[in-house]
Amino acid sequence: MKNLMAYIHPSKEFTKDYAGLVKVQIDNSLRIWNREDILLVTNFPYSYEGVNAIVVPDELFCTHRKRASKINVICHLLDTGALDGVCWFHDFDAYQVSAFPADVLGDKDAAFTDYGFNEMWNTGSFFFSPRAKDLFELIRRTMNDKRVNEEIALYRLTSRNVDNINDRYIKLNNTYNLGRMRHNELMFAKAEKPVKVFHFHPRMKELYKDVKPLLPAHLIELFTRHGY
Repeated sequence: MKNLMAYIHPSKEFTKDYAGLVKVQIDNSLRIWNREDILLVTNFPYSYEGVNAIVVPDELFCTHRKRASKINVICHLLDTGALDGVCWFHDFDAYQVSAFPADVLGDKDAAFTDYGFNEMWNTGSFFFSPRAKDLFELIRRTMNDKRVNEEIALYRLTSRNVDNINDRYIKLNNTYNLGRMRHNELMFAKAEKPVKVFHFHPRMKELYKDVKPLLPAHLIELFTRHGY
């Protein structure tokens, strides 16, 4: 399995905030993953703790929804054969705290979570295999045609079962993408334990205060070390 993160930006550098988050992510990932299985994709050279970015073209930036650039990156990596096995993709504010089962996909091509309090897909943390290449192409085409983000595009496809997409993925428990509900309330009660992935931004002070008692000490230390 590969641990995949992507940051594509016209400035061709990490913003001040992301400059800290990427270090938190790499330091945290090195506790669980082999260095060669951590894939950081950017449109500029970057290196930290022996993890060297895979540099991709600037045109992968999604101009109408910048966070949807992740889909362009995944399509590019699958097109070029850079991914040859199961991948966990996650945003820079989604932190793994427990090991994943090797068979997280089962016999499916992808695995997604929703927000926990509604049925909208949350693409801050998901899994896929190279067999899902056509699914991501379909997501990319939909988000570009409709000028929407990737979550809305995926929801449009699954709610209509376009090309029998619903036979291709598994819906995971929110333990793989545990984020906030409203008013900083976590969906902790619904999550299978132990939690696998916490998804929140440490600059959101009230939310961080609420979630902090649930976090492992090493992750708190990383936030402190990198200025959060």
